Amino acid sequence: MFDLDKFHEIWQTITRNKTRSILTAFGVFWGMFMFIGMLGIGQGFENGLKKMVNVTTNSMFVMARTTTVEYKGFNAGRWWNMNRDDIELLKKQIPEIKAISGMIWLNNVKAVFKEKNSDVTVLGIDNLYYEIENQNISSGRGISYLDVLERRKVCVLGNEAADELFTPDEDPVGQMIKVGAVYFTIVGTVKSRGQMNLFSKPGTTAYIPSSTAQQLEGNGNSVDMIAIVVPDDVKVNKIEAKVKDVLRAKHLISPEDNNAVMTMNLQDAFLMFHYLFLGIASLIWIVGMGTLLAGVVGISNIMLVTVKERTNEIGIKRALGAKPKVITRQIMMESLLLTFIAGFLGMFFGILVLVLTEKGTEHSEGMFANPTISFTMAIVGTIILVLSGLIAGIIPAKNALKIKAIDALRDE
Repeated sequence: MFDLDKFHEIWQTITRNKTRSILTAFGVFWGMFMFIGMLGIGQGFENGLKKMVNVTTNSMFVMARTTTVEYKGFNAGRWWNMNRDDIELLKKQIPEIKAISGMIWLNNVKAVFKEKNSDVTVLGIDNLYYEIENQNISSGRGISYLDVLERRKVCVLGNEAADELFTPDEDPVGQMIKVGAVYFTIVGTVKSRGQMNLFSKPGTTAYIPSSTAQQLEGNGNSVDMIAIVVPDDVKVNKIEAKVKDVLRAKHLISPEDNNAVMTMNLQDAFLMFHYLFLGIASLIWIVGMGTLLAGVVGISNIMLVTVKERTNEIGIKRALGAKPKVITRQIMMESLLLTFIAGFLGMFFGILVLVLTEKGTEHSEGMFANPTISFTMAIVGTIILVLSGLIAGIIPAKNALKIKAIDALRDE
C-alpha cells in the first residue's frame, strides 16, 4: 500500500538542497531528452524515405541485353527481346510471383485537349502494374484486364498533365485527348504516393494498355521490361535467379551469360537503407545511453554526498533498531524518485518536441516524415529509467549500511 508519509519524507530529503538536486537531475533529464529526440528524428528520416518511394520494395525489374557468350550456334553480341509469352511462362513456372506486368515505353509526346497541351511520357502497362507502383487513383479507374485484352485506346492520365489540360470545373474522365497522333479516352487520373520515381514521373505520364502500346509501336509481342512483385515473406533474390534461368533457357542464352538478362532488385537496395538506419539507431542508442549513464553517475555521486551529510540521522536510526533493509529502501527510493522524475520530464519534453516537429513537417514533401517513437519504445524508456534509478542507489545504499551509531556520535 502506498505510504504518503514515507513519500513526503523522501521528497523532503531530495529537496533539502534544491540547487544541487536540480543540477544533478538535469543530467538524467538531458540524457533522456536527447535519446528520445534522436530516436524520433532517425525514425523520421526512415519514414520520409519510405514515403518518397512510390514503388513496392519487394519487387524487381527485368530487361534484355546483348549476349556475351556463344551458345548453341549463336554468336556473342546477339540481341534478343522479351515478349508476353515470357510473362505467361514466368507466371506458370514461378508460383511465388505475386504480380507481373509488361512495360513498354513510347516516345515523349504532346497531349492535346482543345487549345491546351501538355508534355507527357507514354507508358504501356498491364492491369497488375498498380500492385508494383504505388499510385493513388484520383478519379475514375486504372487500366483493366479487358483494356489490355481488347487493345482499347484508353489512358490513365497523371494529375499534373490533367491540371494543365483541364480547368478545375472540368472532369477529365470520359474526355478524349490526342496523345501524339492517336486519340485516347481518359478513364482515370492518377497521383503518385511518393516523390522518388524510377522510370517516369506519374504526374506527367499517360498510362495506356500494354497491348495497345505494342500495336502502336508495331513491335509485335515484345515488351521493353518486365516488372515483378513477390509476397512480403519471399526473398526477391530467390526469384531473381529463377527468372534468369527461365528466360535464358527459353531464348537459348548460355547459363553462364550473366549479362544477357539484366535485373534490378529493389529489395536489396532497400535492405541497404534498412541496415543504414539500423546502424544509425544503434549509434543513437549508444550516444543516448552514454548521456543517460553520465546523469545516473551524477545522481549516484550526489546520493553519496547526501549519505555522508546524513551520517548522524542514519546512525541514530540504526541505534534505534532500524533494520538494514529499511535504510537500503529509503536510499534506493530517493535515488529512484530523483532519477524517474528527471527522466520522465526528459521523455515528456522529447516527445513534445517530436509532436511539434511532426505538425510542422506534415505537409512537407522532403525526406522527413512522422518523427515519432512507438509506444513500445516509450515503455522501454520507462524501464530504463527505473533500472537506472536503482543502479544509481546501490553504492550509496551500501555506504549507508556501513554507518554505525558510534559514527553518528563522532560526527556530532
